[in-house]
Parts: sequence; C-alpha cells; structure tokens
Amino acid sequence: MRGTDPQAMVEAALPYFPKPEQERVVVKPNLILARHGPTTPVEATEAVVRYYLARGYEVVVAEGSGWGETTDAFETLGYGRLRELGVELLDLNRAERKRVERPDALVLKSLEVPCIFEGAYLISLALLKTHSLTRVTLSLKNMLGAAPSEDVPTGKKRRYHYLGIHESIVDICTYMRPHLAIIDGRMACVGGELGGELVPKGLIIFSEDPVAADAVGARLLGYEPLGVKHLRLAEERGLGVADLRRIEIVEFTT
Repeated sequence: MRGTDPQAMVEAALPYFPKPEQERVVVKPNLILARHGPTTPVEATEAVVRYYLARGYEVVVAEGSGWGETTDAFETLGYGRLRELGVELLDLNRAERKRVERPDALVLKSLEVPCIFEGAYLISLALLKTHSLTRVTLSLKNMLGAAPSEDVPTGKKRRYHYLGIHESIVDICTYMRPHLAIIDGRMACVGGELGGELVPKGLIIFSEDPVAADAVGARLLGYEPLGVKHLRLAEERGLGVADLRRIEIVEFTT
C-alpha cells in the first residue's frame, strides 16, 4: 500500500484480510530501544490499534526491548498516549509465560511463550530496516522481542545470537507465528539496526504470510530474499514463501 498517511493506508488495506475470529488482538511493534528512527513509529501502531478497536476487539500492544527498558521505549516514543484509547501496554520482558516444547526445532527445543499470545490474533508490526548481522530485520526478526530476555541493561536477547541468530529467528516464529505481518516502510531505516539513515519509501506492506512480507521487504532494501538465511530457512520449515516468483504482489495507492 503506497501513501504517507498510516491511518488511511491501514483503513484501505486491512478490509482485504479476513476479520480475526479471536477477541483479542496483540500488536507487536519493533521498539528495540528508546530512540526514534530504528523503531516502529507510534503513528503506524496507533492506526492499527484504532482500526481494531473500532471493530470491537480488545487490543494489547506488547514488546520486549532488547537495548534498554521497554517502559522507557513506550514513554520516549510516544506510546503512552495509546493508554488513553483503553489499550494495555505490556512489557514482554516481564510478562507471564508458558513453556512450550518442539523437539524438531533447530536450536530452541523449548521456549517460554507469553501467555498473552494464547488465543490472540498476533500482528508483527515491524519497520522496514536493515541489520548488520541478518541483512534485514522485518516481521520475522521482530518476533525476537517476544522471546525471553536476560536481566541485563542492554543485549537482553544476546543468547539467541550465541545459539545462531537465523536459526533462533525461525524457531521463535515457529512457536509464535504472526497471523498478520505489517511492515512500515514509509521511511526505511538503512545502515544500522540501532541507528541508520531514514530513507523515504512511501509504503506499508501487509500480508498474512510473514515470510512473503519479509521477502518483499528484503527486495525493497536491495537484498535477494533467498540469500537471507532466516528467510530461506523459514520457507524450508514451512513458515511461508520467500521465493518472489511465487508471491503475488498487489499494489494500491491511498
């Protein structure tokens, strides 16, 4: 969806997708740290929140920051105003969890999954962004913020890097596959996951296939999707389609 107004773009795009059967919608933005630029803008999140609230859903915004306290990110980035809409802001680094096991996982044979996700419609609301280690950080890698963290000031998700970041991303998304992927590419963040340069792209990607959404995002950032290891692994593991030749792309403009 091309445009600049996130509310108009969301209102135009989401009617093309089935209405969630679940009563609760959990929106997971990328708030890796309390800094504007490499994080999901609150305007995009608010647009999605308002869309589902207007249709009678309970909406929770949930994140677990990796480089600082999630509560600081919520407040610094303007997310506090969403409470005025009746929305809960949940710090996933301190949320109640339930352990789930998958013997067939690549590296994470068990994982503590946030209880708030149980029975909920999960939306990964990522930013169109490059990454120094994984090339891109989009809807799949965004789910790393939902994984358990370490009680350290920064690098709270570092264990997944040690285990194998690409394999960890795929395992985490196997436990917690988003029902809907939204990637805010109105302004892409290029050149650094914690900083980088903001480059106007003027679009938002929507897909029920998070792998396909990331494949399109990767191409927009200049990468061959199947050359991004976690996208290739995700396709091989049945999480979605990374081969652009098999993805139907429909463009609209608001």
